[in-house]
Amino acid sequence: MTILLRTEGLSKHFGGVRALDVLDVEVCQGAIQSIIGPNGAGKTTLFNVISGVLPPSAGEVVFRDESITRRSPDSIAALGLTRTFQNLQLFSEMTVLENVMVGMHLRSRGGFFASALKLPWALREERRIRARSQEWLEFVGLADHARRIAGSLPFGRQRVLEVARALATEPTLLMLDEPAAGLNSRETLDIADLIGRIRHLDITVLLVEHDMDLVMEISDSVTVIDQGKKIAEGDPESVRNDDRVLKAYLGQE
Repeated sequence: MTILLRTEGLSKHFGGVRALDVLDVEVCQGAIQSIIGPNGAGKTTLFNVISGVLPPSAGEVVFRDESITRRSPDSIAALGLTRTFQNLQLFSEMTVLENVMVGMHLRSRGGFFASALKLPWALREERRIRARSQEWLEFVGLADHARRIAGSLPFGRQRVLEVARALATEPTLLMLDEPAAGLNSRETLDIADLIGRIRHLDITVLLVEHDMDLVMEISDSVTVIDQGKKIAEGDPESVRNDDRVLKAYLGQE
């Protein structure tokens, strides 16, 4: 299979703490791959370094055979690698539709002056962005909430809205940081269904998640990290039965 994303010897140090310690990870195109590990294992740090939020201390991040190490987050997103956050990062005072339109503007040509002057091509582009954003809301099941203020949505729907905004950037690889955190069982099932439908759009998914039932249900491959190091990797069943995983994460000797 084609390797879409890989990290080579990736390290991130915070003083004397090695959050990532010479970590090698590969993500195959078209797959749903999960990163699991205990709190403090380095999962979110890995996402932050890959997406350009944090610079690495050492090593390299390669996306579609191009090094993206130390690129800015917006330039990485423009290449087709987009993420969500463990803590919601919505524009809570804007409408649901406007939040998704923000994601669409990554692919737009218009700027402030073109919009202010209401140039014909800029108005056409804005109509296209609005229509396409509405389609993404329909895809994730939020079309009926388009005019609501985003902050007024229930927490679970805000999680879905953040996914919709990320999808609006037209990613090749979507990184989801604990999308089921804080959700009830019904909402978690809905997120699992949504992730499966995203894969059918030919979008690769890299997932950090603590809900092991969700991970085992939807993942093609699971990578386990502890203290910044990879300790196990493989299909869900082999990882589930790995002695190191059983000992470290399921409390078994």
